[in-house]
Amino acid sequence: MLASRDKISVRQAIIFFLTIVHTSAIRLLPSNTAQVSQRAAWLTPLFTAVPFFILVLVIQQLFSRNRDVSLSDIITIVMGKPLGKVLLIIYLAWMLIYSGLYVRYFAEKFLTAMLPNSPLDFYTVTILAAVFYALRGGIVNFSRTVEFFFILTSTIFFLLFVLNIPNIEIINLFPVTHYDVWPIIKSCSFNLAIWTPFTFTFFFGDRINNKEHIRRYGIQGMVYLVVITSLMMIQTIGVYGYSVIQRISMPYIFTVKSVSLLKTIERIESIAVASWVVVDFSVISFYIYISVKIIKSIFSLSDEKLLLGPVTLISYVFSHYLASNRFELENFSKYISVWANIILGFVIPFIVLVVGKIRKKV
Repeated sequence: MLASRDKISVRQAIIFFLTIVHTSAIRLLPSNTAQVSQRAAWLTPLFTAVPFFILVLVIQQLFSRNRDVSLSDIITIVMGKPLGKVLLIIYLAWMLIYSGLYVRYFAEKFLTAMLPNSPLDFYTVTILAAVFYALRGGIVNFSRTVEFFFILTSTIFFLLFVLNIPNIEIINLFPVTHYDVWPIIKSCSFNLAIWTPFTFTFFFGDRINNKEHIRRYGIQGMVYLVVITSLMMIQTIGVYGYSVIQRISMPYIFTVKSVSLLKTIERIESIAVASWVVVDFSVISFYIYISVKIIKSIFSLSDEKLLLGPVTLISYVFSHYLASNRFELENFSKYISVWANIILGFVIPFIVLVVGKIRKKV
C-alpha cells in the first residue's frame, strides 16, 4: 500500500521503465546486434543481465540511507552542490535531447510505416499536447495508465510472437559456438544502453515509495527484459536471418508483416504500430517528467507543474533540429546515445556510489 497519495510504488516505477524499453528495443536491438554477433544475437539479452544486475544493486545502495529523496538529491549530497549541479545540468541536457529524439522518432515511425505524406508537425504537436495534459494530472494517475499500457503492449507482443512461430527457421539461429561469445559480449552495449534508463527512473525517486524493494522488483524487471528481448531477437533473426536483418531499418516491423492469421487475415503489423503509439506516449512523458524534476532540483523550485509548458516546448524544438531525416536519427542513436546512456545510466551512478561510500554519505 502506498504511504502517500501523491507517490507511486517501486513496482509501478519499474513497470514505467519496462514500458519505455519496448520502443528502444524494437528500433535498435535487432539490426545493431545482428551486425556484431550475427545469428547468436538472440543470446545478447542473457549476457546483458549481468551488468544490469550490478546496476540494480548500485541503485539499491544509493538509496540505502536516504529513501525519501530523488537521485538528484543523492548526487548533490554525495558530490557536493557545485559538482552535483554540474552533473545534474548534464543529465538535464540529455533528458531534453532524448525527449526531442523520441518525439521525432514517433513522427518518423508513422511517416515510414503508415502515412508517408502527412506533415511532420501533425504528429509532433499531437503527441506533445497529449503528454502535456496527461502529466498535469500527476504522476500517480499517469502511472496507473502506464500499467494498463504495459499489459496491453506485452500481450500484443507475445501474441504476435506466437503467430510468427511457424515462420521461424531454426537454421537462422544455430549453430552457436564458443567463437560467438566475444561478439555477443561486444553487442551487449546496445542492450545495456536500452536498459540503463532504469537509473533515470529514480530522478523522480521522491515520488516513489518502498525503495527498500528496488532489488526485488529490479530483478523481476530484469527477467522480463531478458525474456521479451530474447523473443524479439528470435523472431526477427529466426524469420529472415541475420544477413537480412542487419541491413534493414526497423526490422521488427518488417518481420511482423510476415504474420497472417489463418492464411486470410494479413496486415497485422497495424496492430503493433497502433500499440506503439501508447508506448511512445509513455517514453516521451517519461523524459519530459524527468527533465521537469531535474530543473526543480537544480533551482530548488516548489511547483513543478509550471515547468511542463517550457519543457514540452523545448522538446518540440529539439525534435526538429536534432536530425534532418530518419537515417541521421538512427546514426545518432547508434553512435552517440548508446555510449551516452551507458555513461550516464551506469558509469556515473557507480562513481557516485564509490564516492558516497568513501565519504560515508550512502
